[in-house]
Amino acid sequence: MYKNEVKKIVNEVYPLIKQYYGKSKFNSKAPKINYHHNIYARITGIAEAEGDCSPAAEFEHETNTIWIYYPEMKNEQDIIQTIIHEYVHYLQDKNEMKRLYDEEGYEYNNHPFELEAIKAESDWEIFTPSHRLYPLHKINNKK
Repeated sequence: MYKNEVKKIVNEVYPLIKQYYGKSKFNSKAPKINYHHNIYARITGIAEAEGDCSPAAEFEHETNTIWIYYPEMKNEQDIIQTIIHEYVHYLQDKNEMKRLYDEEGYEYNNHPFELEAIKAESDWEIFTPSHRLYPLHKINNKK
């Protein structure tokens, strides 16, 4: 998808996702969202850089940023699920995430924090145009 298409959808759903999932205990500010065409080009500064895998997005704890690699986005569902997944990482304890990788030997496919983020992706439909009022309704009833 083109960057402007991705940004349009992000601008519509991200405020709802932030409200629905709430703030992190580990960071008082919600993450900003930035866009790039490729993780390797972003990290190396070399526009043509390539690598073995091409992630759709990542949450960068150090800068509190969700990076969306927009060419990897296929459709609205993909964008919404990606934002949810990365936002869940913002909610998680980065030190515990690292400890589970380093000391407990978890890998991406079985790491409890990744599994939690993947599970949350199933909420994507409540952020689609036909359901966008639902999260706000649910949040208002929590208070």
